[in-house]
Amino acid sequence: MDYAGKIFPTLPGSVTKALPGYDVKIFDEANHEVKANELGKVVIKMPMPPSFMLTLWGNDAAFIDKYLTETPGYYTTGDAGVLDERGYLHIMTRVDDVINTCGHRISTGRLEEAVNEHSLVVESAVVGYDEDLRGECPLAYVILRGKGVEGMDIKEVNKISSSINDQIRKDVGAFCRLIGVIFVEKLPKTRSGKILRGTIRKICNDNPYVMPATIDDPAVLEQIKVATAEWKKTLK
Repeated sequence: MDYAGKIFPTLPGSVTKALPGYDVKIFDEANHEVKANELGKVVIKMPMPPSFMLTLWGNDAAFIDKYLTETPGYYTTGDAGVLDERGYLHIMTRVDDVINTCGHRISTGRLEEAVNEHSLVVESAVVGYDEDLRGECPLAYVILRGKGVEGMDIKEVNKISSSINDQIRKDVGAFCRLIGVIFVEKLPKTRSGKILRGTIRKICNDNPYVMPATIDDPAVLEQIKVATAEWKKTLK
């Protein structure tokens, strides 16, 4: 099947004429190539090498929309990463897990690493909370060891929150300080253990969402909504 001119507009003929190899680049949001060691979206110049997929089964339009429309002439991988000064590619996270805060593109995975370094933290999820001034501000949902914040007074809770933010400042930088730390008992996950960060992000920004079909415990989302609503009261 020949998709030349449709899926591969830069290829003047059949896709079988494509040369082997991958020409990987890192783009910013405006599809401009970034400098070495700068985080951006990972793209691959068209045409793709032999044996690469030509479409999605029974849905050519979805293939074009998902992988080829956002970066014309390039295949959009959906990953975020950097090319270092030696030309080595480092995949950091998924594009959906990158936030733009104070003009800096930050991987929420990197922030989670810093949060999880805290001695009291078992697990965390960091998402972007929309704010007029800073843009997408990092907001952390944190599970603590033991009984969590149960039995603690507000001063103890605030002290732990501050120490977690200090960890961020030390390991990553002050520009990506957390706008808040929300302590929870569980994080919403799929049955395979993947944290549903996209759904958490929609909840904290009051955006509509659909209950993920793969969620392990639907009741956790209600706990996230309640905890988020309580945290927002502190912003007023």
